[in-house]
Formats: sequence, C-alpha cells, structure tokens
Amino acid sequence: MRFPILGLFILCVTLLLHSPAVAQSRDNQAGIGANAALKYWAGFALLPSLDDEQEKLLGDWRNVPFNATALSLIDRSRNSREYLFQGAKIDRCDWSLDYSQGVQLLMPHLVKSRTLAALVALDARHEFEQGHWKAGAEDVSALLRLARHLEMEPMMIQQLVAYSIERTAIDAAAPYLPELKTIMLQAATDLFDTSPSEATLTQMVVQEKQVVPIWLIRELKQAESRKSGSWIDVWKGVFGESPGAEQHFLRPANTLEETISLLEDLLPMYDELAKMTSLPWKEFDARYAEFVKNGASANRFFAEIIPAVGKFSDSQRRRVAQIALLKAALAVVEGGPDKVKTLKDPFGDGPFEYRTLDHGFELKSKFLIQDKPMTLTVGQGKRG
Repeated sequence: MRFPILGLFILCVTLLLHSPAVAQSRDNQAGIGANAALKYWAGFALLPSLDDEQEKLLGDWRNVPFNATALSLIDRSRNSREYLFQGAKIDRCDWSLDYSQGVQLLMPHLVKSRTLAALVALDARHEFEQGHWKAGAEDVSALLRLARHLEMEPMMIQQLVAYSIERTAIDAAAPYLPELKTIMLQAATDLFDTSPSEATLTQMVVQEKQVVPIWLIRELKQAESRKSGSWIDVWKGVFGESPGAEQHFLRPANTLEETISLLEDLLPMYDELAKMTSLPWKEFDARYAEFVKNGASANRFFAEIIPAVGKFSDSQRRRVAQIALLKAALAVVEGGPDKVKTLKDPFGDGPFEYRTLDHGFELKSKFLIQDKPMTLTVGQGKRG
C-alpha cells in the first residue's frame, strides 16, 4: 500500500511525537522550565542599561518625582517585570550555584536582583499613586516572592540581598496598605505560610565551612602537587596583595604545612558555631562573644575566615521584625487598631506599640536599630 508523500510525512511526525522518547523529552523540558530562576535570569538579561542620572534616580525610588526619566525607566523595565511575575508563580527555584568554585564562586544574580527590585518598587509606587491597587500589589507580591526564592540558598551574602529586597517591598507597600488590605493580606498569607522554607543559619555555617576552609585546603594541596611552591599563588589569588606592600591582606604561615594546619584547626570551630546557631537568640548572644574571643586568640586566621555570624544574626533578627511588623500592619488595616493587642512583638514581652497618625498609623517594635526602635509607618502615601 502506497502513501502520498505528504501523508507519509504526517504519519512519521505523528508517530515520532507520540514515541516514549519524545514524550519523556517533553516532560524533561517541562521540568527544566519549572524553575523560577530561569524566569528571573530572563528578566535580568532584559534590564535597561542605566546612566549615572538614572542610577541616582533609582537609588531614591521612594521620593523621586515621576518625571520623564522615571517614567522612561518604568517603561523600559516592563519586560523584566513580566519575567519577574512569571518566576514568582513557580515554587521551585534552583540558582544552580557551583559550590565547587569555593570562594571564587560568582553570584551576578544578586546585583541584578537588587536593580530589578528598585525598578519594580518604582513601578509599584507609580501604580499606587494612580490608584491602580491591584497592579501595584502584584509588584510588591512578586518582590516578596523573589526575596523568598533567594532565601532558599544557604549563603549569607544571598540572604542579606533577600532581606534588602523584602525591605524594599515593604517600604513600597506600607504607605498604601489601607487601600491594599484585601489584596495584600491574602498575598502575604500565601507567601509566608505556604512558600518553601528559607535556609537556616546553621545550614549557612555548614555551607560556609565547605566553600571557604575545606575548599582552600584542597586547592592549596592540589596546586602544590602540580608545582612546588605554587600554593602561595593560590593564596594570593584568594586573599589579594596590598598594592605597594610586601604583606598580604591575610598572610599565610611560613610553610604550606603550617598554613594547612591553621585552616584545619578552624574546622571544629565551624562545627561549634553551627551548633551554637541553633540556640535561642539570647543563649546565642551569651555564648557568641566568648566564642569569638577564644577563637581569635587560638587561631590568627579566625577573624578573616570564620564568618561574622554575630553581625549576620542582627540582620536576620531585623528581617524577623520587619516581617512581623508587616503582618501586624495588615491585621490592623483589616481588623482595626484593637487587633494589634493580639499580635506579639517577637522582641518584646507584649504587642507592638501602636500610634495613630493623621492618615494612618505607626507600629513600633522593641527591636533596636542603632539604639532606636524599629518602626513601620502605614498609610501616608498619596491617594490615587
């Protein structure tokens, strides 16, 4: 039996598309595509290039007037925002960081994330001031989701960028929360109650141990095995050398063996620190100062290589306070001022302090930033 050429072509294509191999390939492609990071990277690639004036404007996105420059930035970032929205709808986010690169690991997505966050916050403010509440809330929700996706990676620097983006999102929404209560309340509930959990501080310390001292020990030994004396070049490549000076930023010991020994002595310190980070904050604070004192006296690499977990812990607590303030503010705009009495300040013995303002209210936490209580001011934005 003969088939016409066109009929034969259609039959072959039909059989091919329904073959197990092709079906599996389509499934694999769907799995690869179901990664929020790929959407974010597309958004990063489409970010507008910025001159000095535009960089300055973006740095003050909370206050700048919506002149031609600002409106142009909003328009030129439209495609990047669209990919941000797509990524925010996907649960899985794999940034595909290659931890085998150790301290040489590059994370260009962090700078891109901050730039995109400022552009989206500028757009959110523009939408809010026009009374486009749903569009502005979509911007804010997508930023909070991006931050949560960044927080899934156990790297302190990435966490700090995520916390910064969360602050940006909250700063963008807070002046308009009374108008956003029905929209943002559900979005915040979905985000914080159902999103994948962020990495813990313990996980971050364990990861830091792998990418700094363990990686460095391996690289120094491998370099020396290839060529005698070349380990010092690896050290200089990692820690740099002060211009015009003979001393390194962090000097190694006199020999490779002594340097390796000092690095190996740090490993149980990482383990002790990891255990310490699982303690309640007050217990951690009580033990951490002594840990740093003893570590610095025992190992001269300690101060430069062991991560400054104390400072990071402060940032982590600030993040806890800012999220708690946001949740409390949403509860107040929905249920009234008395609602604050039912919401405990995580850094106090009772609820947040509440103060009525002319066009909104202020919530104050016992958490201190430079000896001043952390506050969230709600409802002072321009009405659309």
